[in-house]
Amino acid sequence: MAINLEQFAQEFSPECIQVCKVYDWTTNVVSLTRDITFTFPTGALTGVTISQVNCSMTLLECVEDGLRRDIECMVGDQAVTLQAVTLSKTIQVILEVTGTNAAGAQVTVSSNPALITISEEVILCAPDGTTVCCNQTQNAFNSCRVSSFTLNENGTITATVFVRVCQSIVVTFEVILEVAAKFCQPRPKVICEEECPVDVFPPQCPAVFPIM
Repeated sequence: MAINLEQFAQEFSPECIQVCKVYDWTTNVVSLTRDITFTFPTGALTGVTISQVNCSMTLLECVEDGLRRDIECMVGDQAVTLQAVTLSKTIQVILEVTGTNAAGAQVTVSSNPALITISEEVILCAPDGTTVCCNQTQNAFNSCRVSSFTLNENGTITATVFVRVCQSIVVTFEVILEVAAKFCQPRPKVICEEECPVDVFPPQCPAVFPIM
């Protein structure tokens, strides 16, 4: 559809806005296998016959750690200067134990949180002054699995845990832009008036009564 420039000029005018410009946006996957010894609340596993062990994980923190360093990269056929950024990540893992207690009832017991901390280097367009934000993506790609476990005499469980978490990494910087826009106006007030109910007669049966 053709744009009516005259109408556009009448409706919109140059305005300055302050926004976060995205310098780079990528994803990064952490996949690791760790042997972790999980503790439990006192007496939580007493008398429990374990039948199944699962785990859940959450990316608690993903922050920049250390100084950035410039690195020359070939992107396609073009040489560009990018930055190597170190991200420190803290992953929380909770073990979920399902079993039968002494009374024969099925119970599920959760461990105290265990923490995994790792550091990774990612290549980004992140010049000085920009901010690197890293968050866990919310999708089915993230997973936590237990491949084996051992119940220890002291009431802890040592489990071999596989964790996979995908992060969304965004590099931003606040800029002031001139855009063609128009100011918004508040919508009209919505007035809801309750009306008096109107008496409605019950449905009749004209085929039966009155007799015509």
